[in-house]
Amino acid sequence: MEKKGTIARRSLAGTPRAGPSGEGSLETLPDDVVVEILVRVPDVADLFRCAATCKRCRLLIAEPSFLRRRWPEGVSHLSSLLGLFAVQQPREEPTEGDSTAAPMPPFTPVPWCSLGERYSFLTCPWPPDSQAAVLTSRRGLLVLRFVPLNEPTNGYEKTMNLALYDPIAGKGRDLPELKSDRPFQIEGCALLTRADCCPDETRGATSWSFFKVLIIGGDRDEPRHSLHVFTSTTESSSSWSTPRECYDSLEDDDTRVVSQQTTAVVCHGGIAHWLFKNASNLYALSVCARTTEMTLTRLPVTPDQTQPLLGVNNDGTPCLLRLDGKCFMLEIWTRRIDPMSGDSNTGHWHRTKMIKLQRPKRGKIDQAQCVCVGQTSGILLVKDNQEDMYIVDLQTGAMQAVTNWFRGIVVMAIPFEMDWPEFFTRHLANTRIERAKLGGVL
Repeated sequence: MEKKGTIARRSLAGTPRAGPSGEGSLETLPDDVVVEILVRVPDVADLFRCAATCKRCRLLIAEPSFLRRRWPEGVSHLSSLLGLFAVQQPREEPTEGDSTAAPMPPFTPVPWCSLGERYSFLTCPWPPDSQAAVLTSRRGLLVLRFVPLNEPTNGYEKTMNLALYDPIAGKGRDLPELKSDRPFQIEGCALLTRADCCPDETRGATSWSFFKVLIIGGDRDEPRHSLHVFTSTTESSSSWSTPRECYDSLEDDDTRVVSQQTTAVVCHGGIAHWLFKNASNLYALSVCARTTEMTLTRLPVTPDQTQPLLGVNNDGTPCLLRLDGKCFMLEIWTRRIDPMSGDSNTGHWHRTKMIKLQRPKRGKIDQAQCVCVGQTSGILLVKDNQEDMYIVDLQTGAMQAVTNWFRGIVVMAIPFEMDWPEFFTRHLANTRIERAKLGGVL
């Protein structure tokens, strides 16, 4: 028996070649029937191909009600994860003539990636004599930092060059130079789009029309961090805001606070959250993108070898994910908001859920560490002391070995996730489909 998705693809594939009598033509079917066919198309690239068959399909797919049904809000969608930008080290020293001597692609697509072979080795552009580093990813966009190859650096600089890049469309926008009077390094980065900061406005607006980039810079000589904010405008003189100190000394503790999670998680209301730690405590640093108000909350969890990470609950609130060392259980800590305070940045953290992990039957997992978490795909990437990699489904606790996805030891990774409703609205809401191809389907 054929799957529903196969039937849907065949039904729509034959519509442009309908006979003179109209038999088999899409025009003979009512809208609600066509919608039922379209909503059952499982592959994103196939759905985009359906939108290219005729104006009627394009308008039906671009309808907000259809997109909400296809990708319900508050539900994790594995298809949103297209791959990971991973910093990798070779598993062994390459020998002459060995294939591992070739440069490793920074982008690792997941097997179910809808982009097609055209994007199997997605790369980022960079100026001559420079290399690009991915700082964060949000809704199919990247924030890149360009590092000169001929200038040795320890990560601390007074001037940094950044850019916003859309790897699907293949276009980018340079940001103004990020400058400081003192050498600093980037310990936190967040990207917020119009959908994050202005959710009530039209979703079809271009991603370049409005966005914010938040940078947390760590001072080289003093234990302090500063917040830098860039807001896109139509003015050519746009620049970074005056740096603001994130926090003073913590609880009379002079121990240096360092970033545990460079890529921020972004929650409802346009609030970015980072995880920091010192020798004895974990802290959540929260910044409201609209007001740049900052709060620092000490978490009731002590730092350990499992390297906990911040994530996002289905209701858009932040959570903390922590594995036990043997990788048998996953703890989820959630911040409970006091409704009387009127402040969404305050609240107490409590352990609200324990998920028993369904480990692979073969192999031994020991001393597992969290690597990164997908905000919309509902996955957690972990590795063990043997450098084996696993993906954890945060809803079911199922674990899948994914070591063969990578060509080396993963040091860090940034998930590349796509907001499909925003993508479809942006490309289909106009009178004609933009020529930007999705996996070569047009």
